[in-house]
Amino acid sequence: MKVGEKLAELLAKNGVKYVYGVPGGQSLPLYEGIRKLPDQIQHVLMRDERSAGYAADAYARLTGRTGVCDATVGPGATNLVSPLAEAYCSSIPVLAILSDIPRAWEHRRMRGNASQGVQQVDIFRTVSKWQVTVNDPRMLEDVLDTSFRMATTGKPGPVVISVPVDIGMADFSFREGSHSLQGSIFPRFRTAPDPKEVGRAVPMLLKARKPVLVVGGGAHISGADQQNHPQAFGVTGVFGNPIACEILQQADLVFFIGSKIGELTTFGFRVPPRSIPVIHLDADPEEIGRNFIESVPLLADACLGLDAIIASLDGRKSAAEWDFRAFKEKQQKWYDEKTSLTAEKDQPLKPQAVMGALNQVLTEKDVVVCDASLSSGWASAYLKLNTTGHRFIAPRGLAGIGWGAPAAIGAALAANKEARILTIAGDGGFSYSVQELEVMNRLKLPVVIIVLNNNVLGWIKHAQKFGYQENYISTDFSQVDFATVAKGFGARGYTAHSLDELKDCLAKEKSPQGPAVIDVIVDQWESPVHRL
Repeated sequence: MKVGEKLAELLAKNGVKYVYGVPGGQSLPLYEGIRKLPDQIQHVLMRDERSAGYAADAYARLTGRTGVCDATVGPGATNLVSPLAEAYCSSIPVLAILSDIPRAWEHRRMRGNASQGVQQVDIFRTVSKWQVTVNDPRMLEDVLDTSFRMATTGKPGPVVISVPVDIGMADFSFREGSHSLQGSIFPRFRTAPDPKEVGRAVPMLLKARKPVLVVGGGAHISGADQQNHPQAFGVTGVFGNPIACEILQQADLVFFIGSKIGELTTFGFRVPPRSIPVIHLDADPEEIGRNFIESVPLLADACLGLDAIIASLDGRKSAAEWDFRAFKEKQQKWYDEKTSLTAEKDQPLKPQAVMGALNQVLTEKDVVVCDASLSSGWASAYLKLNTTGHRFIAPRGLAGIGWGAPAAIGAALAANKEARILTIAGDGGFSYSVQELEVMNRLKLPVVIIVLNNNVLGWIKHAQKFGYQENYISTDFSQVDFATVAKGFGARGYTAHSLDELKDCLAKEKSPQGPAVIDVIVDQWESPVHRL
């Protein structure tokens, strides 16, 4: 059996359903292997290797299975740096399979002497957990098993496998494998917290008058997201809503669960203040105490850690004294005021009002995918998802614009094309990956993309207004008609200048057959950024 064919077989046996990528001559051995297994594994042809990585990332977030992407040697491989960096910073397991030059040409690698040759494996050392080259067919099964184990254990993350083309094309008599399969599932192993640390944390929780739980992405990874509690006040931090941020500021104890406690969540690591006690439940020992040194450490899977806390509480009640009714009333007033903002005649829509209109049509089955920058800020602060489960994803690890459209492809396939994928992107971010509309059309994916079109790079222009005395440079675009662009790719296209037009467009896309783009003309000076 050819090595490329064996690799495809092993991927399928480990539960991999889709491989996202763009072919090159050196990667064809793997493609041939996938072609021969049509009922077990499929290749999804993307329009850019970056998009392949982003689609694999989103697929992993929503399925609990490692996303897989491929790229050819050289320029294909280097295009995967940004998506793997996002997965690395967001703790998402992605397996990237690279093709490479023949082993006999290793001395010709530098500066493309061998066509497209570059030290490609070294490039990924800072954005992946492990990098390995398959130099012998006998390595293949062990390498793949180790790759899945590395990607799915501890703090999940991406892994890179490089396969020289002569290895991929080689015939080899493989023995029947002895490894356990279904290795793509994550988290692969779960750990419970030290009972001693649980014993420290529980009295703190019982004593606190104003305790706050800040729940991060690790809770989704663990599956600890099945309780939609009425005391949940939404996203906090720079991209959060002001009521959630106010609650965090008033806390006398903060319990971080599955969170890396990053810059945006904590307003530049200033909230909570160092005088407030912190409990940190996380599966990664390197994260605990990194930003809040005196944290009580609960090194554990989020589900098992919370189970241990609840068991130790043994029904005892907290001394909490929060006035939740007042906060709920305040939050509703804020939401009503912001989402009812109307534009003057012939003026662009307010993004807050756009979010309000989306909330009116969101169903229990919809999945929301956001691009980076202000798009994910608008959704984080305003969208209301009233059912549990992983139904909202955004690239907050590296936060590179252009993630949204290809992530929508991964999300649609994760949902077996049975859920409407509502994608929110700015005109700047959508322009990075607009070509992926062809993929959505080819696969007939139910994706509705709402483009918040203000003809500017909003984050940058706002920074220049307030930090550079309104001295603007390289932030403004000419008007792009994304509705017409969409039609060129075979998608449906609409333009909305008013809320009534937007609502009419959304009504038409209640059950989309294939992709649609709604080009919404919005105000360039509105911002979801919340500052203390």
